[in-house]
Amino acid sequence: MNLSVLALALLVSTAAAADADVNLPEPVRSEIVATLTHLEDEWIQVYSNHDLALLHRILADDFVATLADGSMRGKQPHIAAYKDDFEAIASVTSSEIAVHVYQADAAVVTGSYAATLREAKGAVPGRYRFTDTWLKRGGVWRCVATHENKLD
Repeated sequence: MNLSVLALALLVSTAAAADADVNLPEPVRSEIVATLTHLEDEWIQVYSNHDLALLHRILADDFVATLADGSMRGKQPHIAAYKDDFEAIASVTSSEIAVHVYQADAAVVTGSYAATLREAKGAVPGRYRFTDTWLKRGGVWRCVATHENKLD
């Protein structure tokens, strides 16, 4: 079983059990929330600043994305898709960001984003909901999995 799937299964089972983060001191939890909120904000801004190096840094080598159409892709294809989308994306904004801390080195971030596409017929808006699974490895937070659903 690949590590991302195992990590996700562990997080889901942990979340279903009890509030597993109750033993974390509040300053630790607050630091994790601030760090992951900042990383998510940087991630959404990749479309406007074209910083693919950021994606290389924050996505784990074994990263897997499950897209709204049900397809899946790894880190390199995901980064390549961002580059391909730079001209098509007019704007992207995120909202409803919530960081769910399960351990000092495991968290899930949920939220939504709105994207406006540039198309021949004009601007086309779309709304999505996402779930990102983060693990802290070697002292560095990396996203190991993302899943998104199209809302409209």
